[in-house]
Amino acid sequence: MKNYIILSFLLAVGSQGVMAQAQTQATLTSDSISTVGTSDSLTANEPMVPVDGFYNYTILDNASPFNYPQINPSNVRFYKRIWRDIDLTDPKNQVLAVPGSTLIETILDGIKTGKLTAYDPGDDSFKTRVSAQQVMSKLVDTVLIPVFDNNGNQIDSKKQLNDFDPQRITKFRIKEDIFFDKQRSKIESRIIGIAPLMSLNTDQAIVGEAPAFWLYFPECRRVFVKKDVSDPDKNMFDMSMDDIFLQRKFASKIIKESNTTGQRIVDYTKDSSEQEKEAMRIEAGIEEYKKKVWGYNNN
Repeated sequence: MKNYIILSFLLAVGSQGVMAQAQTQATLTSDSISTVGTSDSLTANEPMVPVDGFYNYTILDNASPFNYPQINPSNVRFYKRIWRDIDLTDPKNQVLAVPGSTLIETILDGIKTGKLTAYDPGDDSFKTRVSAQQVMSKLVDTVLIPVFDNNGNQIDSKKQLNDFDPQRITKFRIKEDIFFDKQRSKIESRIIGIAPLMSLNTDQAIVGEAPAFWLYFPECRRVFVKKDVSDPDKNMFDMSMDDIFLQRKFASKIIKESNTTGQRIVDYTKDSSEQEKEAMRIEAGIEEYKKKVWGYNNN
């Protein structure tokens, strides 16, 4: 009889525990369902923090660029240095020209916050630094505004600075080295510098382009790697601006190869069609060099 009473007591306590756990689980489930896809509880009185989308992807905020493979300088066989122009009006480069997230805006944000260092536009060897103020003074437009008297007659004019428009920068120049690492039997192209190009204008027309300033590309990678340029419509997921350059997902045109005189293609080839052929000839020479190396390694 005594054992029966003890057993009944234990069963009653266990039953109450199971019911309490079930009620708690039901409450948690209800609360979880009410907050899925929101940044706060629907029943809270405080204002909700907006989240642009069901899932806010911020993993790149703390990203850092991966290091290049270590290369023993004694194993390097230098091939040549190349300068290329990237035209953002080319549909293949559209990812670098998305309004609000353009390449030039990313660069200027890095300069203003001190994460990037700008260098003199006339020397792409990164010897002379320029300040953020000097950079912006080069990029803003200056226009002459007429000054009128009370009778409506123009009596003077004054200069006025317009706000910088990122859409004005449509081209970038990159400087890269192409070399053969005999230890890994691999040809590599590494970007050394990048520069936004500004149009050189006369009173009548645009006569050319010139760098506004130069940036050391390995330093740029620390900023580019945090810039998300994913585009689901183009099957580009988890893609940073750094990936665009390292995976060479951009279109470009060779404008110069290393030579003793320092001439660009435009300096010794005046006709535009001939310039195009010369750029293609240099590009084909690079590809031919790669094939020879690969063929040699396969023998």
